[in-house]
Amino acid sequence: MRVGVVDIGTNSTRLLIADVDDGRVHEVVRRTEVTRLGEGVDATGRLGEEPMSRVLATLEAYHEAIREQGCDATTGVLTSAVREAENGPEFAELIRTRFDLDVRTISGEEEARLTFLGATAERPDPPDGVTSGMGAAFRAWQ
Repeated sequence: MRVGVVDIGTNSTRLLIADVDDGRVHEVVRRTEVTRLGEGVDATGRLGEEPMSRVLATLEAYHEAIREQGCDATTGVLTSAVREAENGPEFAELIRTRFDLDVRTISGEEEARLTFLGATAERPDPPDGVTSGMGAAFRAWQ
């Protein structure tokens, strides 16, 4: 199955298109654009027009890549900037509608968990008996 995943973060907007088969992930396309969606959120409590426009322009290109690659499923996550902004739910709905993308705003805890999993995904497990290091930390966290 070919899947497209979009991560709309506070500073960057990422795309991963991958073939998933028997739990194995084969990367097909990976893109990252610095979009700075969170610019000004701390001061105003709202997502700004210019930052939202940057994300939407990036999503136009990602939407085209998803279409060209023939993805069977698409999903997306929205992180802290959207979670904390007063107009975050409206922005999420705009993305859902405009790009037919099943997006959801994730909690801070889930964001941290997913970041950890991504950072440690390619690391080998430690040898038997080793109780420190990233692999051990991951097993303890599961």
